[in-house]
Amino acid sequence: MSDSSGPFASNSVYFAAMFVVACSGFPVPVSRYWREFDAVEISDTEIAIPGAGTIRRWIREAPDDFLFTVVAPKSVSESGFRRTKENKATCEAVAKLASDLKAKAVIFAADEKFKHGKANRAALRAFLGFLPDMPPIVLDLDAWKPADIAAACGDRPAIAAYDPLTDDPPPKASQVYIRLPGPAGHRSRYDEASVQKVADHCNSLDPEMGICVFRNIDMQTNAHQLTKRLT
Repeated sequence: MSDSSGPFASNSVYFAAMFVVACSGFPVPVSRYWREFDAVEISDTEIAIPGAGTIRRWIREAPDDFLFTVVAPKSVSESGFRRTKENKATCEAVAKLASDLKAKAVIFAADEKFKHGKANRAALRAFLGFLPDMPPIVLDLDAWKPADIAAACGDRPAIAAYDPLTDDPPPKASQVYIRLPGPAGHRSRYDEASVQKVADHCNSLDPEMGICVFRNIDMQTNAHQLTKRLT
């Protein structure tokens, strides 16, 4: 078990495991999801912040020590991570939600339109300094290698998300965030061999905390398969 100094750390016994497995969104009714998993990546936030009633219900119904992470609205990345009033307001709303849920990470994802290059590296670095206080930042940039994300951040605190089946992992870090979109996109399912490869990768690491999130249509099944293989 790790100490309590890292950004994913907690005094709770929940964090005895090195990795937790989650789905991106709720693939089954929420009341059932609480019983099946220990974590979730809230993905509805990619479009809009949930209503106050929904947030209060999650807080009230989630088991003790349940782990939340939150995906930031995609409007931020679609703007090129510009430092605008609109993005500032959006990020403040995300930070408030993350605080209410005691979330352990906020994920900023960008598609292949946000290319790796000098101008975008500078924009990303400036954006990280522009953010309000919030949980650890995870960057998932489709057109960037994880190592390029880590290099662009410099001394700005951020974690590069990656898929161990397709990416070279970022430099070794105390926090790991794996996102699995499906072997052939959202509507595809990982076979047993692929799940075992992910498990072998996770079991080879020794982070203070690791989170592995399935984002494909069969995320529930694949997440259960991986959970059984983690040591």
